[in-house]
Amino acid sequence: MFPSARRVRGKYAAGGTGYLEFGSPLPEFVQALALDFMSPARSVLDWGGVAVQVGSVTVQQPPSFAIGRARLRTANPVHLSAYRQPEPGGEQTPVRALLPEDPAYPVALERNLNRRAETFGHSPDVTVEGITWVGVRRSFRVTGQGHSGHRTGTPVEVELSGSAGALSALWSAGLGQQTGAGFGWVTA
Repeated sequence: MFPSARRVRGKYAAGGTGYLEFGSPLPEFVQALALDFMSPARSVLDWGGVAVQVGSVTVQQPPSFAIGRARLRTANPVHLSAYRQPEPGGEQTPVRALLPEDPAYPVALERNLNRRAETFGHSPDVTVEGITWVGVRRSFRVTGQGHSGHRTGTPVEVELSGSAGALSALWSAGLGQQTGAGFGWVTA
């Protein structure tokens, strides 16, 4: 985030002094990334064509979530898609973006979070207890891996329950789909 950068419609602007956040529920990955950024040979990071001079690196540990409950708010939109039921042997195809006002949204979000928790080695026991805040809807053009298109979502704040490990992993990895493209990052 670059608070002093000149705003550009439809894009996250970069310029001046700011900070970048990278997240992963895999501590080994975070440590390797931090060590690489702290290397004297790596003083400039090419971040999507923007030269970012790395001044310092801080590794932030996730909250413990010992009571098995979390209230997570995203800094940017959460993207979720509704899918068409596939024919036997076929693949699911996205039909439209889901937004928090859609009745299917909490169910789709819960499924997404449980798949993520399971992917990172935690029990898929995450429950969406409620959506407590909804931000402004935004749409972005995303390209990569041979695909492109618009992704729509809104920042949200959700109350979750589940195992402490699963909630910590979700805090680190983000909520919803396409977190690698910058969607659904949880505020620290």
